Amino acid sequence: MNLENYDEQVKSTKTVRILVYPNITFGKDLEKDSYIQVIKKQITLLNQIRNDLWFYLILPKEVPSLAFDNVSQLLLDIPTHPPTMRAHFDTQAIKKLCSNNLDFDLVMSHLPEHTYDLKNVLHNVTQHTPKFFGYCHWFDFKSVANWPMNSFKKNILGILEMDRCYLNTESQKKLVLDEAKETFNVETISKLYQILTVQHLGVDKKDIIPAVQHPKGGQYDKSTKKIIVFNHRPDTYKHYKEFLNVCDKLYKQRQDFNVWVPLASKSDRDYVITDSGDKDFYYKMLQTSYIGYSPKQTYGGWSVATTDGMMNGVPYLMYDADYYRELWDKGVFVKNDNELLEKLNFYLDNEYNRNVLADESLQHIRYRLVFKDEIRQMSEYINELYKTLPTVKKSEKLKEIISWIKKEGSITKKEIMKRLGWGVGIKWTQYRHTLLTNPNIYDTMTKDPVYNWVELN
Repeated sequence: MNLENYDEQVKSTKTVRILVYPNITFGKDLEKDSYIQVIKKQITLLNQIRNDLWFYLILPKEVPSLAFDNVSQLLLDIPTHPPTMRAHFDTQAIKKLCSNNLDFDLVMSHLPEHTYDLKNVLHNVTQHTPKFFGYCHWFDFKSVANWPMNSFKKNILGILEMDRCYLNTESQKKLVLDEAKETFNVETISKLYQILTVQHLGVDKKDIIPAVQHPKGGQYDKSTKKIIVFNHRPDTYKHYKEFLNVCDKLYKQRQDFNVWVPLASKSDRDYVITDSGDKDFYYKMLQTSYIGYSPKQTYGGWSVATTDGMMNGVPYLMYDADYYRELWDKGVFVKNDNELLEKLNFYLDNEYNRNVLADESLQHIRYRLVFKDEIRQMSEYINELYKTLPTVKKSEKLKEIISWIKKEGSITKKEIMKRLGWGVGIKWTQYRHTLLTNPNIYDTMTKDPVYNWVELN
């Protein structure tokens, strides 16, 4: 059988199958959840780089924007309120969901707090023994957790079960290590240092406003009051109240501006507007905004809100901190509220300087912060991690399986398991990895693994 004869939808590859464990905190609208946005970008860009990945996404319900040709959505009833979500793990449901008829070479966990439990289920009560890597969206630092008990220690224990865990800034990595030192010994901290890997959340190139649409100066609305945008969460760890205090002082000096806070539920100031909508509305509002502000963060993470604005032509004033200098070391920084007030006045009065800053930030986004470059490194790591999966050295059963595949041309994993009669005591992952090292054996790009014999020309 020649590869060229396969229908495109079931084309055989040396497929790498990845189970993706979620971190969903905005259950009322999954399309707006930050995890959904991240995994969507990651899959989109990985698919632009390669065509041999199959993803199994665990989700509470189907998400239309994740309906990729190489994605299976595995539905599981899971809570989304952060403290409950991080504490909830249904062993029996996970066991049932992760059927032995499927294959998982790797697990990408976006919720480190569950890594140990997930690994325990897969390795001990299924035939799967995948390698684990992950991505951490949130750390329950004692300085930012708004609940009596936090899950920081459990988070760290889960990360230690991974071969690599991505996070989004060097500043955040330092915060993690510093707080972990209060509990863990030197050897553990050293291991944690090696596992934690920075992956900046850049932008999708197609979302960057075209230069022809944004000549120096941009498209902000000059017919109304100038809009200062605060498109971050209006929370204490984003120092929102402090920002409003500065704006109050600014408003006493001048009334030629509004402050747009799209994530605020209500406004208690005449000058604050809270209009919100879908992604298109959000981007159009950004394109009509005059200037933005990126506040001090207790958390120290990457600011997607800032890159959202910059790629839509909004120049930003940024609090002088390492996590913003990682984003753009040549930006305009303020050290305190007085400097912020001074800079806001300056740029509101000087359109030319505002326009130059807008153009420079847009160029920085276009040439320095495209997410695909970071994802290319992740793709290379997926290959490295896959190669570390164990193989079977000598096995009569392996020879028998190969003979079935060769004789029949195509056979499902389900049928192989039926013929073998193997239970969870025999781990299939090592057999699968060995089979796919055979130059004639390929896997089918469908939800259910199908092993094919391909006679090479």
